[in-house]
Amino acid sequence: MGRKRILLVIYCFKSFSSVFHCIGIVLFISFSYQIVHRISSTKVRSIHQSSDLTFTVKDHNTCVNDSKLSLRILSSVIFRSDTINYLGFVLRSHSLFYCSVPKVATRTLLTFITYLHIRDDLIPLLTNKSTLSNWNSERKANPFDFNNINQILSYPMKNDSQPSLLNSMSILKSFLSLMDFNKKNVTDFDLWSIYQRKSFPLIRPQTLSNVSLLFSSNFTRVIFVRHPLERLASAYVDKIASLTNEPFLLYDSIRRVICRKYSSFYLTDAQRKFYRIHRRIPKTIEEPCHNVVPKFEHFIAYIMFNSMINDVHWYPYSKLCYTCLFKYNFIGKYETIEEDLGRLLTYLGLESKDWNNANYFRTGKTREHYKSMYSTLNNQLLCTLKYVYRDDFKLFDYRLEDYLTDKKTITCSPTHERQLRKTYKKLNLY
Repeated sequence: MGRKRILLVIYCFKSFSSVFHCIGIVLFISFSYQIVHRISSTKVRSIHQSSDLTFTVKDHNTCVNDSKLSLRILSSVIFRSDTINYLGFVLRSHSLFYCSVPKVATRTLLTFITYLHIRDDLIPLLTNKSTLSNWNSERKANPFDFNNINQILSYPMKNDSQPSLLNSMSILKSFLSLMDFNKKNVTDFDLWSIYQRKSFPLIRPQTLSNVSLLFSSNFTRVIFVRHPLERLASAYVDKIASLTNEPFLLYDSIRRVICRKYSSFYLTDAQRKFYRIHRRIPKTIEEPCHNVVPKFEHFIAYIMFNSMINDVHWYPYSKLCYTCLFKYNFIGKYETIEEDLGRLLTYLGLESKDWNNANYFRTGKTREHYKSMYSTLNNQLLCTLKYVYRDDFKLFDYRLEDYLTDKKTITCSPTHERQLRKTYKKLNLY
């Protein structure tokens, strides 16, 4: 009888151990999922010249000291984030990763990245038939889209033959000739459109066979940044305030929404009555807000609570580019762009004498002009900006006060910050 009791105790102990073991596994899986979920699960519609781009990260800056856990999170981000595969570019030949922050000389930097990708990645790949064969067998796709590139070459150069591997080299070399850095037409074609159509799939980080390469000691992770408030003001001038550019329906929509939201500032009583009568406006009717440019303060007030996460032009770049996770080791600044870009080009083997930088960084607006735009913002809006861009300020040594023309410092109450945190959490915006 005593022996049976002993066996029963042992059996119970094993059973409990199994139960605790299972519970431990469940808790571990749950914990891991929560971490990755925080990093990569929330999807919000983006409107950066693409209707199918989505943000897949809610908490982009979760820092983890454990290198193995960081690598697992990095893998999840690389393979699941549409954003990082839209803004991120890999040059295998130079062991380089570049995250392109919109409104920070991206057109200039993408020109160089694209040139080097074609010259040092794609052409050698196509030259080596065995390597190309392995690429095709593994991914069942071409390293670039022949049809898209050949279409771009329709003017001023045309390759009339049927796109295939046989003439792929001539297509790429023709494309390179369009990117002669000493010619004015170097940026005449829309590089963002090329990448939106996924013409160069090999340049995307999700095509890396081993994402741990990004953390290797010989890999350069590049980001160029800009004062958050100047970048925001530049986005407003470029996307919202300009009616002379080619119309872009998504930004036209934002203009009209802001106009209607603050209609008392822009419309007459009769015009406001138009919107009360026409709940749905036919495309054939020109509505009162059609050519209205909303004031900067109304733009700020609107995007802070309605469109912040929806557009990469004003969403914090510390979050767009996962700065805490990627740990960038080459950080250039827009304020010293010529010097910093020169250092990068030297690293990449391109000498400054080979490119013409005369008009690369001219926006038509001075820094003083951008600063003056913030003079009309009230203290509450300024504190909201300070909260939203707090990581951009902190990580890259910028101050909100640098853009205040009539104040040396700004004091934001803890109550206001708590309200913002609560509101943004409720709206799932930040």
